[in-house]
Amino acid sequence: MDPLVYLFLMKKHQAGDRGQVLVYEPDGLVGERVRQMARAEGFGSCAVDTMELFKQLHARLSFALFVVGVRSTDELEELDLSRKVQPLVLLAPLYENGGATHYRVAFPEAKLVDRGLRDPDALRRVLDVAGPRESAPPQRDTVRRAFGPFGLSERQLEVLSRALLGETSAEVARKLFISELTVRNHLHAIYQRVGVSGRRELLGRFVQALIE
Repeated sequence: MDPLVYLFLMKKHQAGDRGQVLVYEPDGLVGERVRQMARAEGFGSCAVDTMELFKQLHARLSFALFVVGVRSTDELEELDLSRKVQPLVLLAPLYENGGATHYRVAFPEAKLVDRGLRDPDALRRVLDVAGPRESAPPQRDTVRRAFGPFGLSERQLEVLSRALLGETSAEVARKLFISELTVRNHLHAIYQRVGVSGRRELLGRFVQALIE
């Protein structure tokens, strides 16, 4: 490995309070998205696009979690992952040709996440294996029960949960991988549906619903 490349990856590796995540993903865009999601959850991370580099880093450094991307079941044998690559998250096209069964058989101890990342929460949930979150938004089910009569969408419930935690619009945008303007638009729509003028009234409505 080139010394400068190795030093660059070392610096990425050292950032983060909840441990370090090593990502192998042949598609650079997917790998970068996973890396950003890990960083947003408080992890240090680096993403590589070759299995050789992945194995070199695994041999030299300590990681709390490994994320490996695979494009088809044909690549399973090529991965040749040792049992030391644990805990493992496997990014795979789970909804293509019933592939999920093949991946579960090949890597029974791995957590499976759809490689398309259609549900960002799926990856966030498995990131918790490396340590508890410093703070978590109110449980979505609790928020749904409190605000169910107002017909909020799933994304609005997610934004609402984080707003109730006290996160700023910028923080919500960063963690949900959406723009700050989109967050503000969601909040405005929520205020209108619930009949409040701001976050303070929104929190009061939430507490009142819990008491009732």
